[in-house]
Amino acid sequence: MTTGRTHWLVVGAAGVLGRALVKRITTLGHDVVIVDKDQSGLETLHDEVAQSGLRAPAIYPIDLLGASPDDYAELSERVAGEFGQLHHVVFAAAIFRALRPLAHQPVKEWMETTHVALHAPLMMIQSLLPIMHQAPTSSITLAIDHQVETFPAHWGAYGIMQAARSAMCRALSEEIGPKGPSVHAWHPKRFYSEISAQAWPARGQADYPAASDQVDSFFQEILKIETS
Repeated sequence: MTTGRTHWLVVGAAGVLGRALVKRITTLGHDVVIVDKDQSGLETLHDEVAQSGLRAPAIYPIDLLGASPDDYAELSERVAGEFGQLHHVVFAAAIFRALRPLAHQPVKEWMETTHVALHAPLMMIQSLLPIMHQAPTSSITLAIDHQVETFPAHWGAYGIMQAARSAMCRALSEEIGPKGPSVHAWHPKRFYSEISAQAWPARGQADYPAASDQVDSFFQEILKIETS
């Protein structure tokens, strides 16, 4: 990982994992743009970071379900205007409604889940790649639920998209090559989130490790990979 202050973009920043990641990034003294459809959640996160005396993140609300390639091009232009380059982007946004077999998954739910998991990240990556090439080192990371990827039954589109995201990471890594951003599939272990609460409503927050523990593993993985 590049030493000194770097510029980050976290997608799904208002979620449990995204919040924990943003707080760690700012604690380390880096700049970060926080992206999510939940503007109120972004504003709360911004204020919490600012009140702790750290550099406040830049808020960029966007709904991945409704955003077009033009919207992502505008995002890239805004980031370029603010920082000139982008070192790291992390995709931590996801949609999951309930455990059920594919035969019973509503088509709209399937379409929305696949769009947020796969289509939106690809469009955003296409727009961000030029400014990521401006950084001396850069990385693209997709959070992937490895347990669900391994055992996808009853997880519907969410389960299948974990394998698709892994495949996209491999394809991007081979296509971009050593002269562009490194591409990583990040496999955080289970933690308490909206997804876990919907899948296992009888379990509470005390039954899971904290999301911040998974952020530790993220930085260990990225540091290990990028300095090898």
